Amino acid sequence: GNEESFTTLSVGHSGQGGGIVFYDKGNNAGGWQYLEAAPAEQSSGVVWGCNNQLIEGTKPTLGSGSANTNLIVNGCSDANFAAKICQDLVSGGKSDWFLPSVFECAVLILNMNISNTTYWSSTEIDTTQAWMVSKSTNLNYNRVDLFFISYSDSKTLSKSVRAIRKY
Repeated sequence: GNEESFTTLSVGHSGQGGGIVFYDKGNNAGGWQYLEAAPAEQSSGVVWGCNNQLIEGTKPTLGSGSANTNLIVNGCSDANFAAKICQDLVSGGKSDWFLPSVFECAVLILNMNISNTTYWSSTEIDTTQAWMVSKSTNLNYNRVDLFFISYSDSKTLSKSVRAIRKY
């Protein structure tokens, strides 16, 4: 028969865009299997953007960050904001980067063991708030490294941004 070769990736290895694979869903349903984080942050302090503007249709789920980013960029009149920075990124020869959804952002932080950083997600709450994610220690439960998912009281707060891509 025909000889075929293929490469499997795993979490922690380099991805096609020169970043780090942080999630493998185990199949390519929906046209993608891996989530890859850009090799570095795109910003350590930028606004979510679109304050007092509702961007309808953003979702929290794994796999929805790309669609969320498109909705935000197409519906936002601001000049410089988190989703636009991610969408404009070209890294490792790839230009399909986006701002992760809130669940994608949580998996990114967990699987890459990122601490002391709060990242914007592409999941909006309302006209003035969007989800952001950070890893923290929750002493109330005597456990460490629990996720703390919080929302901002304003999309105008400056938070970090890390672009991801799926393939």
